[in-house]
Amino acid sequence: MLHADPAAMMLGAYLGVVTLERDRPAPARTAADAVAERLGLAPCAVSSAHALFATGPTQSIGGVPADIHIVGPAFSRVPGESPFIGVVDSNAAPAAFLEAIEARWGAFVAWTGIEGGDAVCIYRDPSARCPCYYRRWGSELVVASHLPFIEAFTGRANAIDWTVVEDELLYPDLVGRESALVGIKEILPGEILHIGPEGVYHHALWSPAKFIDAAALPSFAQAQDEVAQAVDSACHHWSRQVGPVALTLSGGLDSSVLAAALPGLRHAITLVSGTGSGDERAFASEVCRHLDLQSHQLDLSPADVALSASSAAQRPRPSTRAFTQSLVKHGSAVAHEVGARAIAYGSGGDNVFCFLRSATPASDRMAAHGLGAGYWRTVMEVAAVTECSPFLIARRALQKHLRRRRAWTWPRDERLLAPALLEARTAHPPHPWINEFADLPVGKREHVAAIMRGLALIDYLDGADGMPVIYPLLSQPVMEACLRQPTWLWYEDGMNRAIARRAYAPKLPARIVQRASKGGFTSLVRSLYLRNLAAIRAMLLEGELCARGILDRRALEASLATVPDAGDHLYVRIMRFVDVEAWLAARRG
Repeated sequence: MLHADPAAMMLGAYLGVVTLERDRPAPARTAADAVAERLGLAPCAVSSAHALFATGPTQSIGGVPADIHIVGPAFSRVPGESPFIGVVDSNAAPAAFLEAIEARWGAFVAWTGIEGGDAVCIYRDPSARCPCYYRRWGSELVVASHLPFIEAFTGRANAIDWTVVEDELLYPDLVGRESALVGIKEILPGEILHIGPEGVYHHALWSPAKFIDAAALPSFAQAQDEVAQAVDSACHHWSRQVGPVALTLSGGLDSSVLAAALPGLRHAITLVSGTGSGDERAFASEVCRHLDLQSHQLDLSPADVALSASSAAQRPRPSTRAFTQSLVKHGSAVAHEVGARAIAYGSGGDNVFCFLRSATPASDRMAAHGLGAGYWRTVMEVAAVTECSPFLIARRALQKHLRRRRAWTWPRDERLLAPALLEARTAHPPHPWINEFADLPVGKREHVAAIMRGLALIDYLDGADGMPVIYPLLSQPVMEACLRQPTWLWYEDGMNRAIARRAYAPKLPARIVQRASKGGFTSLVRSLYLRNLAAIRAMLLEGELCARGILDRRALEASLATVPDAGDHLYVRIMRFVDVEAWLAARRG
């Protein structure tokens, strides 16, 4: 029997049906009440033309001409914060709906009917935490937080959109409106979907560009205060919403910031994936001692992972990674054991805290200040962080400045893809945020792209056992506060993410604040690869990606025939192909 999972009960789940043509049969609308009841969803908005059913946190706002319904956690914005709805957006939806959206942040969708009952507007908040998929079914549109909810009406969506699969591999972590299942589309974070007799169209309401002002030059102290206030507020609201939280703590800057900012935190989970960068117990233990947290240290194992199983089987794209099965298994077990109601991850910290591995911060400062002392100071800071010569940074900064009028394109990963595919694919999928890059400083383009990657990664670690997952650093107020800061302010004293480091220095051990090394799970992925090499070889060489000419079979065979050196990370790329094959098999099944 269909049902909403326990995590949905806490973070929100919904199903909506909109009739596009009044004079045609509406089987989905007719069946919606019964289907919603089987799913455990309660009615929110019900009319002859449309209906919304939901569970979890919901609120309704009475108004004229129609009520506004919000599904998922929604918190009040601080009065006086920068507005993001401008005059150009006034026709996108009713004014009361826009006011309700701008007054809130969280992990929600908002729904309203438009006067006359023939149109509906749906908004998805910028955090990407509350999914929003839809599919046209005859003369109706079915909208839901979970793909199986849509399939309850329309049948299982097995037809693969191979163009999107190719884009998933060629342009990693660029999520567009089209999914990898034919007919299933997605409302992007910050978008409104307008559904009515005149058609279905998207409007990008919230976008990063609205918070970037090249003329604004805050002091470092102002930036530090603004970012810290946003992080502290996000952590406070999320903790109050979900109850006791267990934090996955690596001892890196991002998770350590959360350890210092999450009120009432008692339990920290450190996941050990091997030696070297995979073993961060010393750093995590130091944070736990400093903040009086109970430490739970767990060894991850490739034996926990089934490569043929896809955690994204019920999603419209291959969005998860196999190795995270081990993280979810052990992290969720500890969270349940200690009575936590949710797990917090520091994922997205690098992205929002502007960890750029390029000369663009120096280029941005050149554009703002010219070739003065401030510019040369930034050159030296970036050189120290990237371990490049100041001369090289200055040359690359000048090159980027001179080329700033060129169109920005999403980086391609061409490794092991078929030459014919590479020749045929000349442009990345469209995205409304990228459309606004032309007027942004070059470093801010990279900052926005990094945030887009962070939002794409949140699907990786969703618990399969009903334990909700939260990502406080990808909350809307944190993104906005970080976007407002010039890229060069994030580089001070030869350190990256300097604003966050300075802001939380009084609350964390000095060694953690100054830590430059980064951990990761490459040791676990490498062990997983070597342990299953024969199965991986069969899975890929006999799989659909090779059969359809997406992969370069000869190059792939050569890579699979050798044992990779520790420094050769091509196996990470190959494991991505395994993730896609597992998802394809799950959808075919």
